[in-house]
Amino acid sequence: MDETPVRCPVCDDALSAPLIEGRDRMHGLPGAFSVARCQACGLGVTLPVVAAAELMSLYPTTYATYGTLPKGVLGLLTRTVDRVLCRQALRSAPLNRLASMPAGRLLDIGCGRGDLGAWFMRRGWSVVGVDPSPQACAVAGRRGVDARLGTLDTIELEPHAYDAVVFRHSLEHVPDPVADLRRARGALRDGGVAIVSLPNFGCWQRRRFGEYWFPLDLPRHRVHFDADSLRTTLALAGFGGVETCASSTPSVLPASIQYAIARRCLFQDGWKLRAAYAACELVSPLTRVVDRLAGGGDVLNATAYAG
Repeated sequence: MDETPVRCPVCDDALSAPLIEGRDRMHGLPGAFSVARCQACGLGVTLPVVAAAELMSLYPTTYATYGTLPKGVLGLLTRTVDRVLCRQALRSAPLNRLASMPAGRLLDIGCGRGDLGAWFMRRGWSVVGVDPSPQACAVAGRRGVDARLGTLDTIELEPHAYDAVVFRHSLEHVPDPVADLRRARGALRDGGVAIVSLPNFGCWQRRRFGEYWFPLDLPRHRVHFDADSLRTTLALAGFGGVETCASSTPSVLPASIQYAIARRCLFQDGWKLRAAYAACELVSPLTRVVDRLAGGGDVLNATAYAG
């Protein structure tokens, strides 16, 4: 890990003193981590800096989108929960806009095991996925996704060949989001659409729970966006027509309460984690009401266009 002073990876301005200090409450990696905030654009940056070659060491093989699915009844239940969660995401903004488009060519950044890509393929889309996990790419490939092992700075994409690109809870994992978005912009045709969904660092839950906010996910989340910093990042990457909105995830508020009480995640991976997600659906109406009254949900979404 690099201990040298850093500046904002988006606008190159100075960072504040650490706003949040915490540890890995999901997988228990050793070490202390902090989040400093850019004084100009508002981006949160996880410290210490991690070299690109070391990033995958932050992800255990049991990481939620990489772990091997169980067999038998548990495997069936796990896949069912995954499909339900995927359908819910596709029914809400901004993915619902993409789902209503004519089928084309989709680039899925951080495709994991191909849940999203498989859904679009069943509706006529051609899907290319990018992911740094060999296990995840192997599963996605068996589902028909053209899954390419690596990251946007290590693989080559066809220029101006895609109708849409999706960063679904992946942009927050990269140390240089402007560079990755520029690479994705170069792969889009003129008028192509970019869909971004990630944790909303500007929401009330983050302010209330601090280091116990579940989507903070230190140290895997390298950057943390509010609406202003996400709009700035997309504009610097060459996108226009940027629209943002917030949405609510049923699992985040219960999980943050769990962190605050237990100081760790009790359901880290596999079918137990998905069962916990499913149980959180029971309180989803209450979560949405609270988020609406408090001024915004835990997920920040953006739609932007190349052109």
